[in-house]
Amino acid sequence: MRTPKKLYLCPHNTMVMNMLRERTIYAFVVALVALIFTGCQKESIDPNNPPVVMLDCSELGIEGGGGQVQIYYAVSNAIKGERPTAKSNVEWMTIKEITDYSIVVSVAPSNVNEERFGFITVEYRGAKDSPRVYITQDKQLLNQFSFEVSDLTYKSCTITYKPQDRLHPYMANIIDVEYFRQSGMTTEQLFVEAEMSSYLALAQRNNMTLEELMSRISPQLIYTDTAVRSFDGMQPGAVYVVYSYGIELQGNTYNLTTPIHYTLVNMPMPTPYDVKFSVNSSISNNLARLTINPGSWDGYYGLIVAADDTIYYVPEGTPMDEGMVKSIYSSFYTDARNAMKNGTTAEQYLRSKCFKGLKNIDIQLESGKDYVLILFAVESEDGSVPVVRSIPQLIYI
Repeated sequence: MRTPKKLYLCPHNTMVMNMLRERTIYAFVVALVALIFTGCQKESIDPNNPPVVMLDCSELGIEGGGGQVQIYYAVSNAIKGERPTAKSNVEWMTIKEITDYSIVVSVAPSNVNEERFGFITVEYRGAKDSPRVYITQDKQLLNQFSFEVSDLTYKSCTITYKPQDRLHPYMANIIDVEYFRQSGMTTEQLFVEAEMSSYLALAQRNNMTLEELMSRISPQLIYTDTAVRSFDGMQPGAVYVVYSYGIELQGNTYNLTTPIHYTLVNMPMPTPYDVKFSVNSSISNNLARLTINPGSWDGYYGLIVAADDTIYYVPEGTPMDEGMVKSIYSSFYTDARNAMKNGTTAEQYLRSKCFKGLKNIDIQLESGKDYVLILFAVESEDGSVPVVRSIPQLIYI
């Protein structure tokens, strides 16, 4: 397809202003010629000297918000009392008015997030040629979004989605940034395609179209005005992506009306409890017999036994860095959440994976390796996914 040059009125663009001045001068010349030719109009068409239409331009541009463009013309060997006609090849451009020297074209605001092209054909009775003016309309952002985060805790938050335009539908959602790392998605297009594909599969399993499914779960996901959504059960210390994009649905197809707008939410870590563990140990034939005392802590606690060739081992005398602490929080939370997704309750998980009170434990060690015990308090509030609630403590054996 032909890609016309664009001409926009932008006072900060010297080249465009020069082009605009050149077109203004040429339009003046065409209008002057039109006045001259008006006095030389004929009563009928001369086959040997037919009318010829001249235009001041062949390409124009307009911004996505639409408006009007003016095409100046002149006709040599014109027929007395007749003006040219003009027609558009697209419905978003219409002819508003034709005067003695110009054609005024109305361009509707764009409803797509990409450039679109059309042309105006100018015709005159008896003329051999019908010149065209190609018009490019810039893409139009149908909506823009801002976000407000409130009521932020280590496991929950409230997001207010604020669209600039309150009439167009849009997606309002949140996702763990870890999803992008694990999936390898690097573009907005891939993300939206994957998201819509998952919803389409869900719709088809329930004998619905994508449009029907999204209408049924609206306003949980699709909104047209300011939306307030509360999220719970979030991962402490994780980073989440709050996002919106304009969307139109028809049957099983969709059309994006805006790019993705997003912001990041950093979930805080829970305020740690002050828990002190003590361990008595004895080692015989690579078997370590441990007695773990959680002190005043009467809840559940977790234990990691890390050999010196594992990622959680920290050399003695070296403090555990923040990244390691977050990794322990994240690993425990993810394992508990996955278990609960498969039907395990929080209490069942804690009983099977953690310890409570004074505990005697035997651990088989490997020769020639150093070991560290990593102990931390864990807790589930009202049956929610358990989380780490104390700074991991290192005890070397």
